[in-house]
Amino acid sequence: MAHYQIKNVGFSYPDFPHKALENIHFEVEEGAFVLLCGPSGSGKTTLLRKLKPEVKPEGEHEGEIYYNGCLLDKVDEITTIEEIGMVFQDPDNQIVMNTVWQELTFAMENLGYPMEQIQRRLGEIVHFFGMEDWLSRSVHELSGGQKQMMNLASVMALRPKVLLLDEPTAQLDPIAAKEFLQLLARINEELSVTIIISEHRLEEIYPLASMVVMLDAGRLKYSGSPVNVFKEIWNQGDERLHTYMPSISRLFLSMEHEQEQEHNIPLTVKEGKKWIRDKYHGRTISFVQPKRDPDPSSHYLLECKDLYFQYEKDSSLILKKLSFGISKGEFFVLFGGNGSGKSTLLKNIVGALKPQSGKIIFEGRSLKKVSAQERSEKIGYVAQNPALYFTRETVGEQLYERLKKVKDKASEEELEKMIELFEIKDILEKHPFDISGGQQQKVVLVLALIANPEMIVLDEPTKGLDPLSKIKLAALLIKLREMGKTIFIVSHDIEFAAQYATRCGMLFNGMVQSIEPTDQFLKNNFFYTTIIHRTVGNVFPMAITLEDVVEQWELTKEPSI
Repeated sequence: MAHYQIKNVGFSYPDFPHKALENIHFEVEEGAFVLLCGPSGSGKTTLLRKLKPEVKPEGEHEGEIYYNGCLLDKVDEITTIEEIGMVFQDPDNQIVMNTVWQELTFAMENLGYPMEQIQRRLGEIVHFFGMEDWLSRSVHELSGGQKQMMNLASVMALRPKVLLLDEPTAQLDPIAAKEFLQLLARINEELSVTIIISEHRLEEIYPLASMVVMLDAGRLKYSGSPVNVFKEIWNQGDERLHTYMPSISRLFLSMEHEQEQEHNIPLTVKEGKKWIRDKYHGRTISFVQPKRDPDPSSHYLLECKDLYFQYEKDSSLILKKLSFGISKGEFFVLFGGNGSGKSTLLKNIVGALKPQSGKIIFEGRSLKKVSAQERSEKIGYVAQNPALYFTRETVGEQLYERLKKVKDKASEEELEKMIELFEIKDILEKHPFDISGGQQQKVVLVLALIANPEMIVLDEPTKGLDPLSKIKLAALLIKLREMGKTIFIVSHDIEFAAQYATRCGMLFNGMVQSIEPTDQFLKNNFFYTTIIHRTVGNVFPMAITLEDVVEQWELTKEPSI
Protein backbone atom coordinates (compact mmCIF):
# COMPACT_ATOMS: atom_id res chain seq x y z
CA MET A 1 0.00 0.00 0.00
CA ALA A 2 1.26 3.48 -0.88
CA HIS A 3 1.80 5.68 2.15
CA TYR A 4 2.06 8.76 -0.04
CA GLN A 5 0.83 9.39 -3.58
CA ILE A 6 2.29 12.61 -4.93
CA LYS A 7 0.49 13.65 -8.10
CA ASN A 8 1.66 16.54 -10.31
CA VAL A 9 2.65 18.63 -7.29
CA GLY A 10 3.84 22.18 -7.86
CA PHE A 11 4.51 25.10 -5.55
CA SER A 12 5.46 28.79 -5.78
CA TYR A 13 6.56 31.03 -2.91
CA PRO A 14 4.97 34.51 -2.75
CA ASP A 15 6.82 37.19 -4.74
CA PHE A 16 9.25 34.64 -6.15
CA PRO A 17 9.48 34.52 -9.97
CA HIS A 18 10.27 30.80 -10.34
CA LYS A 19 8.39 27.73 -9.14
CA ALA A 20 10.03 25.94 -6.22
CA LEU A 21 8.39 22.68 -7.36
CA GLU A 22 6.88 21.73 -10.70
CA ASN A 23 5.00 18.59 -11.77
CA ILE A 24 6.42 16.30 -9.06
CA HIS A 25 4.95 12.80 -9.12
CA PHE A 26 5.93 9.55 -7.36
CA GLU A 27 4.63 7.10 -4.76
CA VAL A 28 6.10 6.02 -1.43
CA GLU A 29 5.26 2.51 -0.29
CA GLU A 30 4.69 1.71 3.37
CA GLY A 31 7.98 0.80 5.07
CA ALA A 32 10.12 2.41 2.35
CA PHE A 33 13.38 4.23 3.06
CA VAL A 34 13.39 7.13 0.59
CA LEU A 35 16.44 9.32 -0.01
CA LEU A 36 15.53 12.76 -1.32
CA CYS A 37 18.56 14.38 -2.93
CA GLY A 38 19.63 17.00 -5.44
CA PRO A 39 21.53 20.29 -5.66
CA SER A 40 20.90 23.08 -3.16
CA GLY A 41 17.75 24.98 -4.06
CA SER A 42 16.24 22.02 -5.94
CA GLY A 43 13.13 22.00 -3.70
CA LYS A 44 13.89 19.17 -1.25
CA THR A 45 12.95 21.06 1.92
CA THR A 46 9.84 22.53 0.26
CA LEU A 47 8.65 19.07 -0.76
CA LEU A 48 9.26 17.60 2.69
CA ARG A 49 7.30 20.40 4.35
CA LYS A 50 4.38 19.81 1.98
CA LEU A 51 4.19 16.24 3.29
CA LYS A 52 3.36 17.45 6.82
CA PRO A 53 0.43 19.90 7.07
CA GLU A 54 1.67 21.57 10.30
CA VAL A 55 4.75 22.97 8.53
CA LYS A 56 3.27 23.36 5.05
CA PRO A 57 4.84 26.40 3.33
CA GLU A 58 2.77 29.46 2.45
CA GLY A 59 2.31 30.04 -1.26
CA GLU A 60 0.54 28.78 -4.36
CA HIS A 61 -0.03 25.01 -4.33
CA GLU A 62 -0.70 22.74 -7.30
CA GLY A 63 -1.49 19.04 -7.64
CA GLU A 64 -2.56 16.56 -4.99
CA ILE A 65 -0.91 14.62 -2.17
CA TYR A 66 -2.64 11.53 -0.78
CA TYR A 67 -1.82 9.97 2.58
CA ASN A 68 -3.02 6.38 3.00
CA GLY A 69 -5.45 6.93 0.13
CA CYS A 70 -6.95 10.18 1.51
CA LEU A 71 -6.19 13.72 0.43
CA LEU A 72 -3.59 14.93 2.92
CA ASP A 73 -5.42 18.24 3.42
CA LYS A 74 -8.51 16.29 4.51
CA VAL A 75 -6.74 14.09 7.10
CA ASP A 76 -7.63 15.18 10.64
CA GLU A 77 -4.99 17.15 12.56
CA ILE A 78 -4.42 14.67 15.39
CA THR A 79 -3.66 11.92 12.86
CA THR A 80 -1.06 13.98 11.00
CA ILE A 81 0.53 15.16 14.26
CA GLU A 82 0.88 11.63 15.60
CA GLU A 83 1.50 9.64 12.44
CA ILE A 84 3.81 12.01 10.52
CA GLY A 85 6.90 12.96 12.51
CA MET A 86 9.54 15.43 11.37
CA VAL A 87 13.15 16.14 12.38
CA PHE A 88 14.82 19.34 11.18
CA GLN A 89 18.40 20.22 10.25
CA ASP A 90 19.35 22.37 13.26
CA PRO A 91 18.77 20.43 16.52
CA ASP A 92 18.27 23.64 18.54
CA ASN A 93 15.35 24.77 16.35
CA GLN A 94 13.22 21.84 17.53
CA ILE A 95 13.91 21.97 21.29
CA VAL A 96 11.33 23.75 23.47
CA MET A 97 11.96 22.53 27.04
CA ASN A 98 14.86 22.74 29.51
CA THR A 99 15.51 19.10 30.42
CA VAL A 100 15.61 15.89 28.42
CA TRP A 101 12.73 14.43 30.48
CA GLN A 102 10.53 17.47 29.77
CA GLU A 103 11.39 17.44 26.08
CA LEU A 104 10.54 13.75 25.67
CA THR A 105 7.14 14.14 27.33
CA PHE A 106 6.20 17.55 25.91
CA ALA A 107 4.26 16.38 22.85
CA MET A 108 2.44 13.59 24.71
CA GLU A 109 1.37 15.97 27.48
CA ASN A 110 0.13 18.53 24.95
CA LEU A 111 -1.96 15.87 23.23
CA GLY A 112 -3.52 14.94 26.58
CA TYR A 113 -2.13 11.43 26.95
CA PRO A 114 -2.86 9.83 30.36
CA MET A 115 0.13 9.80 32.72
CA GLU A 116 0.27 6.00 32.73
CA GLN A 117 0.55 5.98 28.92
CA ILE A 118 3.23 8.69 29.00
CA GLN A 119 5.29 6.70 31.52
CA ARG A 120 4.97 3.50 29.49
CA ARG A 121 6.06 5.16 26.25
CA LEU A 122 8.84 7.09 27.96
CA GLY A 123 10.24 3.88 29.41
CA GLU A 124 10.27 2.21 26.01
CA ILE A 125 11.82 5.16 24.20
CA VAL A 126 14.55 5.71 26.80
CA HIS A 127 15.66 2.08 26.60
CA PHE A 128 15.48 1.91 22.80
CA PHE A 129 17.61 5.05 22.44
CA GLY A 130 19.94 4.27 25.36
CA MET A 131 19.13 7.55 27.09
CA GLU A 132 18.80 6.33 30.69
CA ASP A 133 21.61 8.60 31.93
CA TRP A 134 20.33 11.68 30.11
CA LEU A 135 16.87 12.17 31.58
CA SER A 136 17.70 14.71 34.27
CA ARG A 137 20.27 16.59 32.19
CA SER A 138 19.72 20.07 30.83
CA VAL A 139 19.28 20.10 27.06
CA HIS A 140 22.01 22.76 26.95
CA GLU A 141 24.56 20.24 28.23
CA LEU A 142 24.02 17.87 25.31
CA SER A 143 26.26 17.63 22.27
CA GLY A 144 24.82 18.28 18.82
CA GLY A 145 24.49 14.55 18.20
CA GLN A 146 22.74 13.98 21.53
CA LYS A 147 20.32 16.84 20.85
CA GLN A 148 19.39 15.40 17.48
CA MET A 149 18.97 11.94 19.05
CA MET A 150 16.67 13.49 21.66
CA ASN A 151 14.64 15.22 18.93
CA LEU A 152 14.21 11.91 17.14
CA ALA A 153 13.21 10.19 20.39
CA SER A 154 10.64 12.93 21.10
CA VAL A 155 9.06 12.37 17.69
CA MET A 156 9.13 8.58 18.07
CA ALA A 157 7.31 8.84 21.42
CA LEU A 158 4.14 9.53 19.39
CA ARG A 159 4.71 6.26 17.47
CA PRO A 160 4.63 7.78 13.99
CA LYS A 161 4.11 5.75 10.85
CA VAL A 162 6.22 8.16 8.77
CA LEU A 163 9.44 10.03 9.57
CA LEU A 164 10.39 13.08 7.52
CA LEU A 165 13.96 14.28 8.06
CA ASP A 166 15.49 17.42 6.56
CA GLU A 167 19.29 17.05 6.53
CA PRO A 168 19.31 15.82 10.14
CA THR A 169 23.08 15.15 10.23
CA ALA A 170 24.20 18.48 8.74
CA GLN A 171 25.33 19.80 12.15
CA LEU A 172 26.84 16.50 13.33
CA ASP A 173 30.40 15.17 13.23
CA PRO A 174 30.96 11.93 11.26
CA ILE A 175 30.73 9.61 14.26
CA ALA A 176 27.52 11.18 15.61
CA ALA A 177 26.08 11.21 12.09
CA LYS A 178 26.81 7.52 11.58
CA GLU A 179 25.18 6.64 14.92
CA PHE A 180 22.11 8.69 13.98
CA LEU A 181 21.78 7.02 10.57
CA GLN A 182 22.24 3.55 12.04
CA LEU A 183 19.41 4.30 14.44
CA LEU A 184 17.19 5.34 11.52
CA ALA A 185 18.01 2.03 9.82
CA ARG A 186 16.87 0.16 12.96
CA ILE A 187 13.64 2.16 13.13
CA ASN A 188 12.94 1.40 9.48
CA GLU A 189 13.81 -2.31 9.68
CA GLU A 190 12.48 -3.22 13.13
CA LEU A 191 9.40 -0.97 13.27
CA SER A 192 8.65 -0.64 9.52
CA VAL A 193 8.40 3.13 9.86
CA THR A 194 8.44 4.81 6.45
CA ILE A 195 11.40 7.19 6.20
CA ILE A 196 11.80 10.08 3.77
CA ILE A 197 15.10 11.85 4.31
CA SER A 198 16.88 14.72 2.61
CA GLU A 199 20.63 14.29 3.07
CA HIS A 200 24.06 15.22 1.71
CA ARG A 201 25.95 12.30 3.33
CA LEU A 202 25.06 10.20 0.34
CA GLU A 203 27.74 7.50 0.59
CA GLU A 204 26.33 6.37 3.95
CA ILE A 205 22.64 6.71 3.03
CA TYR A 206 22.52 4.85 -0.29
CA PRO A 207 23.00 1.36 1.23
CA LEU A 208 20.01 2.05 3.51
CA ALA A 209 17.69 3.46 0.84
CA SER A 210 15.07 1.41 -0.99
CA MET A 211 14.21 4.37 -3.22
CA VAL A 212 16.02 7.49 -4.47
CA VAL A 213 14.15 10.62 -5.53
CA MET A 214 16.46 13.16 -7.17
CA LEU A 215 15.25 16.71 -7.77
CA ASP A 216 16.86 19.37 -9.90
CA ALA A 217 15.62 22.97 -10.17
CA GLY A 218 12.25 22.01 -8.69
CA ARG A 219 11.61 19.11 -11.07
CA LEU A 220 11.78 15.36 -10.63
CA LYS A 221 14.96 14.29 -12.39
CA TYR A 222 15.22 10.60 -11.41
CA SER A 223 13.38 8.15 -9.18
CA GLY A 224 13.67 4.45 -8.44
CA SER A 225 15.98 2.04 -6.64
CA PRO A 226 19.52 3.38 -6.05
CA VAL A 227 21.04 1.01 -8.61
CA ASN A 228 18.48 1.85 -11.30
CA VAL A 229 18.89 5.57 -10.71
CA PHE A 230 22.69 5.25 -10.99
CA LYS A 231 22.39 3.32 -14.26
CA GLU A 232 20.04 5.93 -15.67
CA ILE A 233 22.30 8.84 -14.68
CA TRP A 234 25.33 7.06 -16.14
CA ASN A 235 23.72 5.87 -19.36
CA GLN A 236 22.27 9.31 -20.07
CA GLY A 237 25.73 10.83 -19.63
CA ASP A 238 24.43 13.21 -16.96
CA GLU A 239 27.93 14.16 -15.77
CA ARG A 240 26.69 17.06 -13.65
CA LEU A 241 24.94 14.60 -11.31
CA HIS A 242 27.69 11.96 -11.30
CA THR A 243 28.92 13.45 -8.02
CA TYR A 244 25.65 12.36 -6.37
CA MET A 245 26.57 8.72 -6.93
CA PRO A 246 28.79 6.77 -4.48
CA SER A 247 32.43 6.78 -5.57
CA ILE A 248 32.47 2.96 -5.54
CA SER A 249 29.51 2.84 -7.93
CA ARG A 250 31.10 5.42 -10.23
CA LEU A 251 34.32 3.42 -10.26
CA PHE A 252 32.42 0.26 -11.19
CA LEU A 253 30.56 1.97 -14.02
CA SER A 254 33.80 3.53 -15.29
CA MET A 255 35.64 0.22 -15.45
CA GLU A 256 32.99 -2.25 -16.60
CA HIS A 257 31.71 -2.74 -20.13
CA GLU A 258 28.02 -2.09 -20.76
CA GLN A 259 27.19 -5.79 -20.95
CA GLU A 260 28.81 -6.32 -17.56
CA GLN A 261 26.85 -3.52 -15.92
CA GLU A 262 23.89 -5.85 -15.54
CA HIS A 263 25.71 -7.25 -12.52
CA ASN A 264 24.92 -5.68 -9.15
CA ILE A 265 26.47 -2.23 -8.88
CA PRO A 266 28.41 -2.10 -5.59
CA LEU A 267 27.22 0.46 -3.04
CA THR A 268 29.44 -0.36 -0.06
CA VAL A 269 33.13 -0.93 0.61
CA LYS A 270 32.40 -4.62 1.28
CA GLU A 271 30.66 -5.07 -2.08
CA GLY A 272 33.32 -3.03 -3.86
CA LYS A 273 36.21 -5.03 -2.41
CA LYS A 274 34.67 -8.29 -3.58
CA TRP A 275 34.14 -6.92 -7.09
CA ILE A 276 37.69 -5.52 -7.46
CA ARG A 277 39.24 -8.67 -5.96
CA ASP A 278 37.35 -10.91 -8.39
CA LYS A 279 38.15 -8.62 -11.31
CA TYR A 280 41.91 -8.63 -10.74
CA HIS A 281 42.19 -12.15 -9.28
CA GLY A 282 44.23 -11.01 -6.28
CA ARG A 283 46.88 -9.17 -8.34
CA THR A 284 48.52 -5.98 -7.04
CA ILE A 285 49.13 -3.05 -9.38
CA SER A 286 51.63 -0.53 -8.06
CA PHE A 287 52.54 2.71 -9.72
CA VAL A 288 54.36 5.87 -8.83
CA GLN A 289 51.84 8.58 -8.25
CA PRO A 290 53.09 12.07 -9.16
CA LYS A 291 53.06 14.59 -6.37
CA ARG A 292 50.33 17.20 -6.63
CA ASP A 293 52.64 19.86 -5.23
CA PRO A 294 56.35 20.24 -4.51
CA ASP A 295 57.57 19.72 -0.96
CA PRO A 296 56.63 22.68 1.24
CA SER A 297 59.30 25.18 2.17
CA SER A 298 60.87 24.94 5.59
CA HIS A 299 60.32 28.71 5.85
CA TYR A 300 56.81 28.82 7.23
CA LEU A 301 54.21 31.51 6.66
CA LEU A 302 52.51 30.42 9.90
CA GLU A 303 54.26 28.58 12.72
CA CYS A 304 53.00 27.49 16.13
CA LYS A 305 55.65 26.71 18.74
CA ASP A 306 54.94 24.86 22.00
CA LEU A 307 51.37 26.16 22.40
CA TYR A 308 49.52 25.40 25.63
CA PHE A 309 45.86 26.32 26.12
CA GLN A 310 43.11 25.57 28.65
CA TYR A 311 39.78 27.32 29.11
CA GLU A 312 39.92 27.49 32.90
CA LYS A 313 42.74 27.29 35.40
CA ASP A 314 41.76 23.90 36.81
CA SER A 315 40.46 22.41 33.54
CA SER A 316 42.28 19.95 31.27
CA LEU A 317 44.74 21.23 28.69
CA ILE A 318 43.15 21.38 25.24
CA LEU A 319 46.44 22.17 23.48
CA LYS A 320 49.81 21.10 24.90
CA LYS A 321 53.27 21.44 23.43
CA LEU A 322 51.58 21.95 20.06
CA SER A 323 54.03 22.76 17.27
CA PHE A 324 53.63 22.78 13.46
CA GLY A 325 54.02 25.06 10.47
CA ILE A 326 52.31 25.90 7.18
CA SER A 327 54.21 27.17 4.14
CA LYS A 328 53.05 29.90 1.81
CA GLY A 329 50.72 28.64 -0.92
CA GLU A 330 49.79 25.39 0.83
CA PHE A 331 46.34 23.86 1.14
CA PHE A 332 46.64 22.30 4.60
CA VAL A 333 43.87 20.21 6.19
CA LEU A 334 43.80 19.32 9.89
CA PHE A 335 41.73 16.35 11.05
CA GLY A 336 40.79 15.27 14.56
CA GLY A 337 37.92 13.92 16.61
CA ASN A 338 35.17 16.03 18.16
CA GLY A 339 36.52 17.83 21.20
CA SER A 340 40.15 17.36 20.13
CA GLY A 341 40.67 21.13 20.00
CA LYS A 342 40.63 21.93 16.26
CA SER A 343 38.34 24.96 16.52
CA THR A 344 40.16 26.03 19.68
CA LEU A 345 43.46 26.03 17.76
CA LEU A 346 41.99 28.17 14.99
CA LYS A 347 40.65 30.67 17.52
CA ASN A 348 44.11 30.92 19.09
CA ILE A 349 45.63 31.57 15.66
CA VAL A 350 43.15 34.30 14.70
CA GLY A 351 43.24 35.94 18.14
CA ALA A 352 39.80 35.05 19.49
CA LEU A 353 41.58 33.11 22.26
CA LYS A 354 45.02 33.55 23.83
CA PRO A 355 47.34 30.62 24.63
CA GLN A 356 48.69 30.33 28.16
CA SER A 357 52.18 29.89 26.70
CA GLY A 358 53.94 29.35 23.40
CA LYS A 359 54.33 31.40 20.23
CA ILE A 360 52.28 31.93 17.08
CA ILE A 361 54.50 33.38 14.37
CA PHE A 362 53.21 34.81 11.08
CA GLU A 363 55.56 36.07 8.38
CA GLY A 364 58.38 35.90 10.92
CA ARG A 365 56.61 38.09 13.51
CA SER A 366 55.01 37.02 16.77
CA LEU A 367 51.27 37.65 16.56
CA LYS A 368 51.38 38.96 20.13
CA LYS A 369 52.93 42.09 18.65
CA VAL A 370 50.27 42.43 15.95
CA SER A 371 47.06 44.40 16.59
CA ALA A 372 43.69 42.66 16.29
CA GLN A 373 42.87 44.77 13.22
CA GLU A 374 46.14 43.89 11.47
CA ARG A 375 45.78 40.23 12.37
CA SER A 376 42.28 40.09 10.85
CA GLU A 377 43.66 41.67 7.68
CA LYS A 378 46.52 39.17 7.41
CA ILE A 379 44.47 36.06 8.34
CA GLY A 380 40.93 35.77 6.98
CA TYR A 381 38.84 33.56 9.29
CA VAL A 382 35.55 31.81 8.53
CA ALA A 383 33.93 30.03 11.50
CA GLN A 384 31.62 27.00 11.26
CA ASN A 385 28.41 29.03 11.45
CA PRO A 386 28.26 31.74 8.73
CA ALA A 387 25.23 33.32 10.42
CA LEU A 388 27.53 34.70 13.15
CA TYR A 389 28.86 37.26 10.66
CA PHE A 390 25.55 38.79 9.59
CA THR A 391 24.41 42.01 11.27
CA ARG A 392 22.88 43.96 8.37
CA GLU A 393 19.59 43.75 6.49
CA THR A 394 21.05 42.79 3.12
CA VAL A 395 24.09 40.95 1.81
CA GLY A 396 25.20 44.10 -0.01
CA GLU A 397 25.08 46.23 3.15
CA GLN A 398 27.15 43.62 4.98
CA LEU A 399 29.82 43.58 2.28
CA TYR A 400 30.12 47.34 1.88
CA GLU A 401 30.26 47.87 5.63
CA ARG A 402 33.27 45.56 5.75
CA LEU A 403 34.85 47.41 2.82
CA LYS A 404 34.66 50.70 4.76
CA LYS A 405 36.58 49.16 7.66
CA VAL A 406 39.46 48.04 5.43
CA LYS A 407 39.30 50.79 2.78
CA ASP A 408 43.08 51.18 2.78
CA LYS A 409 43.40 47.47 1.80
CA ALA A 410 40.74 47.20 -0.91
CA SER A 411 38.70 49.26 -3.34
CA GLU A 412 35.09 49.11 -4.43
CA GLU A 413 36.27 47.88 -7.80
CA GLU A 414 38.07 44.94 -6.16
CA LEU A 415 34.95 44.07 -4.17
CA GLU A 416 32.91 44.09 -7.37
CA LYS A 417 35.39 41.63 -8.90
CA MET A 418 34.98 39.30 -5.92
CA ILE A 419 31.20 39.53 -6.16
CA GLU A 420 31.48 38.38 -9.77
CA LEU A 421 34.04 35.68 -8.96
CA PHE A 422 31.89 34.21 -6.18
CA GLU A 423 28.65 34.57 -8.21
CA ILE A 424 26.68 36.39 -5.50
CA LYS A 425 25.50 39.43 -7.46
CA ASP A 426 21.91 38.11 -7.60
CA ILE A 427 21.62 37.93 -3.79
CA LEU A 428 22.99 41.37 -2.83
CA GLU A 429 19.50 42.70 -2.05
CA LYS A 430 18.47 39.63 -0.02
CA HIS A 431 18.63 39.27 3.74
CA PRO A 432 21.60 37.05 4.70
CA PHE A 433 19.27 34.63 6.50
CA ASP A 434 17.12 34.20 3.37
CA ILE A 435 19.89 32.68 1.25
CA SER A 436 21.11 29.06 1.16
CA GLY A 437 23.91 27.69 3.32
CA GLY A 438 26.24 27.50 0.33
CA GLN A 439 25.50 31.14 -0.55
CA GLN A 440 26.11 32.18 3.07
CA GLN A 441 29.48 30.42 2.92
CA LYS A 442 30.40 32.41 -0.20
CA VAL A 443 29.39 35.73 1.36
CA VAL A 444 31.45 35.08 4.49
CA LEU A 445 34.44 34.12 2.34
CA VAL A 446 34.14 37.45 0.52
CA LEU A 447 33.94 39.25 3.89
CA ALA A 448 37.18 37.55 4.90
CA LEU A 449 38.88 38.27 1.55
CA ILE A 450 38.05 41.97 1.26
CA ALA A 451 41.14 42.83 3.32
CA ASN A 452 43.31 40.76 0.93
CA PRO A 453 44.69 38.42 3.64
CA GLU A 454 47.71 36.18 3.09
CA MET A 455 46.02 33.15 4.68
CA ILE A 456 42.43 31.90 4.67
CA VAL A 457 41.45 29.87 7.75
CA LEU A 458 38.21 27.86 7.44
CA ASP A 459 36.46 25.83 10.15
CA GLU A 460 34.49 22.92 8.60
CA PRO A 461 33.74 24.74 5.32
CA THR A 462 32.06 21.74 3.64
CA LYS A 463 29.71 21.00 6.53
CA GLY A 464 26.17 20.58 5.16
CA LEU A 465 27.13 21.29 1.54
CA ASP A 466 25.79 19.12 -1.29
CA PRO A 467 28.32 17.57 -3.75
CA LEU A 468 27.93 20.28 -6.41
CA SER A 469 28.36 23.04 -3.81
CA LYS A 470 31.56 21.34 -2.61
CA ILE A 471 32.93 21.35 -6.15
CA LYS A 472 32.12 25.06 -6.48
CA LEU A 473 33.76 25.79 -3.11
CA ALA A 474 36.85 23.84 -4.18
CA ALA A 475 37.03 25.82 -7.44
CA LEU A 476 36.99 29.06 -5.44
CA LEU A 477 39.71 27.84 -3.09
CA ILE A 478 41.85 26.76 -6.05
CA LYS A 479 41.48 30.24 -7.56
CA LEU A 480 42.55 31.75 -4.25
CA ARG A 481 45.67 29.56 -4.23
CA GLU A 482 46.41 30.67 -7.79
CA MET A 483 46.22 34.24 -6.45
CA GLY A 484 48.93 33.34 -3.92
CA LYS A 485 46.72 32.70 -0.90
CA THR A 486 47.45 30.00 1.67
CA ILE A 487 44.52 27.78 2.71
CA PHE A 488 44.23 26.21 6.16
CA ILE A 489 41.07 24.30 7.05
CA VAL A 490 39.97 21.94 9.80
CA SER A 491 37.56 19.30 8.57
CA HIS A 492 36.02 15.86 8.88
CA ASP A 493 35.63 15.65 5.08
CA ILE A 494 38.29 13.13 4.06
CA GLU A 495 37.11 12.86 0.45
CA PHE A 496 37.36 16.64 -0.01
CA ALA A 497 40.89 16.71 1.42
CA ALA A 498 41.96 13.81 -0.79
CA GLN A 499 41.01 15.79 -3.88
CA TYR A 500 42.45 19.18 -3.01
CA ALA A 501 44.80 19.29 0.01
CA THR A 502 48.60 19.40 -0.31
CA ARG A 503 49.30 18.19 3.24
CA CYS A 504 47.26 16.83 6.13
CA GLY A 505 47.78 16.37 9.86
CA MET A 506 45.96 14.97 12.87
CA LEU A 507 45.22 16.83 16.11
CA PHE A 508 45.35 14.28 18.92
CA ASN A 509 46.14 14.54 22.64
CA GLY A 510 46.65 18.30 22.31
CA MET A 511 49.30 18.05 19.58
CA VAL A 512 49.39 18.13 15.78
CA GLN A 513 50.78 14.78 14.67
CA SER A 514 51.39 12.70 11.52
CA ILE A 515 51.85 15.67 9.18
CA GLU A 516 52.44 14.28 5.70
CA PRO A 517 51.63 14.97 2.03
CA THR A 518 47.95 14.15 1.52
CA ASP A 519 48.47 10.93 -0.44
CA GLN A 520 50.95 9.57 2.08
CA PHE A 521 48.78 10.60 5.05
CA LEU A 522 45.69 8.86 3.71
CA LYS A 523 47.52 5.71 2.56
CA ASN A 524 48.99 5.23 6.04
CA ASN A 525 45.61 5.47 7.82
CA PHE A 526 42.95 2.84 8.44
CA PHE A 527 39.96 4.97 9.52
CA TYR A 528 41.03 8.37 8.19
CA THR A 529 41.27 7.39 4.55
CA THR A 530 39.06 7.54 1.48
CA ILE A 531 36.32 5.08 0.57
CA ILE A 532 38.15 4.37 -2.68
CA HIS A 533 41.39 3.45 -0.87
CA ARG A 534 39.49 1.17 1.50
CA THR A 535 37.91 -0.52 -1.50
CA VAL A 536 40.82 -0.94 -3.92
CA GLY A 537 43.85 -0.65 -1.63
CA ASN A 538 44.77 -4.33 -1.97
CA VAL A 539 44.89 -4.05 -5.78
CA PHE A 540 45.89 -0.38 -6.24
CA PRO A 541 47.83 0.37 -3.04
CA MET A 542 48.90 3.82 -4.24
CA ALA A 543 45.41 4.98 -5.25
CA ILE A 544 43.54 7.47 -3.07
CA THR A 545 40.88 8.91 -5.35
CA LEU A 546 38.61 7.51 -8.03
CA GLU A 547 40.62 9.42 -10.63
CA ASP A 548 43.82 7.66 -9.48
CA VAL A 549 42.29 4.25 -10.12
CA VAL A 550 40.70 5.10 -13.47
CA GLU A 551 43.94 6.66 -14.73
CA GLN A 552 46.01 3.61 -13.80
CA TRP A 553 43.37 1.22 -15.12
CA GLU A 554 43.49 2.96 -18.50
CA LEU A 555 47.27 2.45 -18.58
CA THR A 556 47.27 -1.20 -17.54
CA LYS A 557 44.01 -2.74 -18.76
CA GLU A 558 44.30 -5.87 -20.83
CA PRO A 559 41.76 -7.61 -23.07
CA SER A 560 41.22 -10.29 -20.41
CA ILE A 561 40.39 -7.73 -17.74
